[in-house]
Amino acid sequence: MSLTIDLSKELEAALASQARAARMDTEDYLKQIVEHALKLQRESAVRSLQIQLDQVAAQVLPETTPEEMEAAIEAALAEARPQRSWNR
Repeated sequence: MSLTIDLSKELEAALASQARAARMDTEDYLKQIVEHALKLQRESAVRSLQIQLDQVAAQVLPETTPEEMEAAIEAALAEARPQRSWNR
């Protein structure tokens, strides 16, 4: 993927300076920043999901069948998906 990003002169200079300090091409440096940010975002989403699943599991009665649990998860997802930011 190739992108064009319009940065202010100040941001452009700061990015170029940081890339030089890291002894990297500016494009490679920016690519590394984006990759790192996406990795952190993904890790945060996984942690959040783990917490939410733990909260749900704590509310499940021991006699709940796997089929009932799957149905409850599907219902919760169907309710939550329209509220997600990527659906707006």
